[in-house]
Amino acid sequence: MNWLKLKEHLDKYLPVYVTLAMMAGFYVGTHANLKPYHSTLKTLNMLVVISMIYPMMINLRLGELKNSAKLGKQLVIALTMGLVISPLIMYGAIWLTELFHPINHQLALGLLLAVVVPCSSMSIAYTGFTKGNLELATIVVALSFTLAIVTVPAWLKVFASSYHVGISVWLLVKTILIVVITPMILGVLTRWYLLNKLGAEGFLRIKPAFPAISLLGMYTIVFLIFMEKAKLIASKPSIVGIALVPLVLYYSTALLFMTFFDRAVGVPYKDHMAVTFTSVGKNEGTAMAIALAAGTGLMAIAPAITPIVQIPFLVGYVKAWRKVAGLWKCRLLREEETEALS
Repeated sequence: MNWLKLKEHLDKYLPVYVTLAMMAGFYVGTHANLKPYHSTLKTLNMLVVISMIYPMMINLRLGELKNSAKLGKQLVIALTMGLVISPLIMYGAIWLTELFHPINHQLALGLLLAVVVPCSSMSIAYTGFTKGNLELATIVVALSFTLAIVTVPAWLKVFASSYHVGISVWLLVKTILIVVITPMILGVLTRWYLLNKLGAEGFLRIKPAFPAISLLGMYTIVFLIFMEKAKLIASKPSIVGIALVPLVLYYSTALLFMTFFDRAVGVPYKDHMAVTFTSVGKNEGTAMAIALAAGTGLMAIAPAITPIVQIPFLVGYVKAWRKVAGLWKCRLLREEETEALS
């Protein structure tokens, strides 16, 4: 099998497959009695979650962390935006939406979960497409997953309290350990074994298989989520439509904010692209895994529909990279003119 072609195909048509998985899951869920299979589905969910997260971790290069000290300002900006400011932007987006239409509290918590999780490994690919700093993007991905052990449970506890939704901090920590830390350890060990067994060239040949397997796992998770919640969604059809509004507000606000903020504080263009994609883009697979493992009702719906909004916004930013780079070029020209006059 040509894993590279499969990966490229799954990446290219991600919004299509997510939509199809949602529709298929909704259809099956509204036409089938799933109550007798509750325990089986719970086990299946966990197995699919592992199949989605573990391959992702094999491509995570923790060795890049040693280079993080060289790019202190950019790292601080990326991590602060991704782990602190992003949740606040989403909180504001939910507040604005609720001025016009109420949002179920568990759904709101799911929307916040969709942006408090670490960045997507696809952020590295987006950075490469825009001629950004790949090394910086890799470091931010690794650090984000490491810091998520603390930041995700902390944020969700704060937001759960504000929405009066009961949630156990220990359950969240345990969930992070199961769906992030354990696969991370196994992924690092697997990477070490494959590099020693196959060599660098052999590893590169099979490397595209891991994200392809993760994407297939993600589509399966989306199908399972909508299958299990189909009757609830059918009774309240506005749930998905309402959830899309804060997501659109979040991505449009976050991308604009990062563009003008990075330019204002003097972050170089290449570093800006790495910082933006790794702080704004989120790992919806991890968010779904946490929501499913925590068993908190509607929370899983928001991460499941996030790709429908996230992919077009981030791909659109990739397509506009020349115009974005032009903002930095104009600034550099003005600085050069100022220096010449002085």
